[in-house]
Amino acid sequence: MTQIFENIRVVDLTQGMAGPLVTMILADFGAEVIRLEPPGGDPMWDHPAYLLWQRGKQSVAPDWSSAEGRAHARQIAESADIFIESLGPGKAVELGLGFEDLRGANPALIYHALTTFGQEGPLKDLKLYDGIVNARSGRMRDQIGWQKLRPTFRAVNDLSYHTAMFTLQALVAALRVRSMSGKGQKLEGTLLSGASAPNNNWRLFDEQDIPADLYPGELSKEAVARGELTADRHESDPQTANPSQICLETKDGRWVMHSHIQQDLFDAWIDTIGFSWIREDDRYRNAPNIPDHDDRIALNLQIFERFREKTAQEWREIYRASPDCAGETMQTTQEALSHEQFVANGHIVEIDDPRVGRMKQLGAFAKMSQTPAQIGKAAPLPGEHTQAVLARLPLPKPKVEPRGGDPKRPLEGITVLECASWLAAPFAGALLADLGARVIKVEPLSGDPYRRMPTNENMIRAFQGKENICLNLKSEEGLQIFYDLVRQADIVMHNYRPGAPERLRIDYETLKAIKPDLVYVYAGSYGSVGPDRFRAAFNPTMGAFSGNSVFQSGAGNRPKGDQSPDPIAGSGVATGMMLGLAAKVLTGKGQYVETSMMNSNVYCNSDDAFSYEGKPARRVPDQDQLGLEATYRLYETAHGWLFVAAQFDGEFADLCAALDRDDLATDPRFATWRARIDNSDALAAELEPVFRVRTADAWEAFLTDRGIAGVRADAASHVRFLHSDPQPRAIGFMTMTRSDVFRDQAPDGRYWRHAPVVRFSDTPCEAGKPYEAMGSHTRQVLGSLGYDAAAIERLAEARVVAFGPAAAARDRAPAGAT
Repeated sequence: MTQIFENIRVVDLTQGMAGPLVTMILADFGAEVIRLEPPGGDPMWDHPAYLLWQRGKQSVAPDWSSAEGRAHARQIAESADIFIESLGPGKAVELGLGFEDLRGANPALIYHALTTFGQEGPLKDLKLYDGIVNARSGRMRDQIGWQKLRPTFRAVNDLSYHTAMFTLQALVAALRVRSMSGKGQKLEGTLLSGASAPNNNWRLFDEQDIPADLYPGELSKEAVARGELTADRHESDPQTANPSQICLETKDGRWVMHSHIQQDLFDAWIDTIGFSWIREDDRYRNAPNIPDHDDRIALNLQIFERFREKTAQEWREIYRASPDCAGETMQTTQEALSHEQFVANGHIVEIDDPRVGRMKQLGAFAKMSQTPAQIGKAAPLPGEHTQAVLARLPLPKPKVEPRGGDPKRPLEGITVLECASWLAAPFAGALLADLGARVIKVEPLSGDPYRRMPTNENMIRAFQGKENICLNLKSEEGLQIFYDLVRQADIVMHNYRPGAPERLRIDYETLKAIKPDLVYVYAGSYGSVGPDRFRAAFNPTMGAFSGNSVFQSGAGNRPKGDQSPDPIAGSGVATGMMLGLAAKVLTGKGQYVETSMMNSNVYCNSDDAFSYEGKPARRVPDQDQLGLEATYRLYETAHGWLFVAAQFDGEFADLCAALDRDDLATDPRFATWRARIDNSDALAAELEPVFRVRTADAWEAFLTDRGIAGVRADAASHVRFLHSDPQPRAIGFMTMTRSDVFRDQAPDGRYWRHAPVVRFSDTPCEAGKPYEAMGSHTRQVLGSLGYDAAAIERLAEARVVAFGPAAAARDRAPAGAT
């Protein structure tokens, strides 16, 4: 079968996780990927994850020290459709591989430069480590942990994962522009962009003071007990947990994470576990909202006792029979790979690797009916294809026959219908809206249930940038309106559970008959097949499934719920939509596309999403949640906390020289990365007293001057960093916008939001698309379909459509009012 990128050549000069993950997915879907080994080699080849992230690629190791070798590298780069590099600001130019160097020979080149904090600003030269960004941007200060009043190491690789997704989405958008205009362009992305996903308190109203910097443990216990989406959660503690989001120990000592923030799901769970009696008890009649703390604790204790009556497997089978119960066993990523639901969805492939033998690996990112991934080639040996590729030089350059059009935005002219609720899938629509797509959010007349939660940053991030229409799809007239929208759409995306689209008559076969080239995306939780396909899932339950929670919680600690899975899934849905769009643009084929929360979150844990005989165990945070190893962890200083990232041999030698401890560099216990991992405690004991002699700020300045990655981790909260630090300001990371919804909270409803996550040189994204109320565009959307005012009013009276409160307020405003 045709593959999406089968005629696309990608030249990859990246290292770490983000860049290699992008090019792995491109290779999985047919691209020819030529990996240029960076100057000095890539020490990440010592990480077993490179056996996954580099699969399907060719590896070329130019002689960077010679003019001939650099010329070879340039010839290879000039032949690319896509060139992606992560060398750091200015480094590619020094090698003759800057955008202007290559564009002269190849005007169709799409060039992506990936950096840590951007091309400008005081932090631009910091090395490409998730830990450095998480520490310096305040995310470790805000991270929930078992330790109090100090930063907690952020273990989950969500920065690199999100950055990879944003990069892939941007590359597809640039390919789409090129197919129209024939022109390539330069893209710029940052690891910091990964922090623009939801679950960060980033919004600030105009003229509002930045909130006080509080550690999670300093937050209101009352708010936690009420079940509000506060940062500090103790789901496994009956004293503080809310019954709607509770982690329970089973008879066999496993822990099961629950999330029932919808009342109907909570009610179904209560019935399933045999607690229907609470409805007859005045104390619990409004559960999970239980105002009295003692009453809430008393109920929690009874639920804890009930749960210890059965094993985790027994509860799983009960929940499969009652699919509205959202609960998952806390497990590792290795356990997720063998889970029957994961296997049933076809998320596993097997590959023979020349170094380690038979490998079980994470499979394709998305299911595609017409252009499926074809995975079978193992990762190359470093430099394995050098002679073969050099013998083919000069490689042919891309020949693009533009089909016409000159879009001003990357996805200008693309229409997306979003039939999705809550956070994960709607976040995907917001990402495409920032790229310039027209995204129409289709909600029931009662609105997305997420809107009924207290207004929060996550909802605003996921919903902003869209047109909002309230439409009754269960009515015949409402369904016909939806079909009219489908005729104008390029993509339809939904997150209904299996069977619901067929009942509503918006399934793929029905809509394909209306629009044959439609890209139809199912943003599932567990996927469309397998024993868990009908089950509900929410943010922390998929964190339990994928390994996020166990990984983040620290060795030997009771597992805590992780709140990143929804945005992780949302970035994945957006990538699935863009893969479908890429196939439509490059092959002319519409098709059925499927992503799952389950698969996206395991992809975020892809550093451990493979197995083979003799595989080293995954490095996990220590019990104190300081870091992964002595050279990648937090250290207490004379004042403040410092995060150090010096994992590789050269970096460690530089660190030892800077600290005047060359003896450590020559100590056999610490001579190699593997040795330092094995002797981490001993090395940490040597370094801890050294770092206590200066303040964290002094260490940051000292180490940065010497090209060593070390930053203060507790200077400010994430929101304070975004709004007051010079670095985000230097790269325009935040942008002002306005919404009528917030006119009672800020002058003219103005608020700060994230700017688009990737910078395009020729077709910039539209900055500042705002959040709007439900139904606020119902009239405009119906008008675009040809309905006049009288017809629209009749539809509203017949409960076919509805207008949101903001739209109604505008309708009632006197002439000339704004």
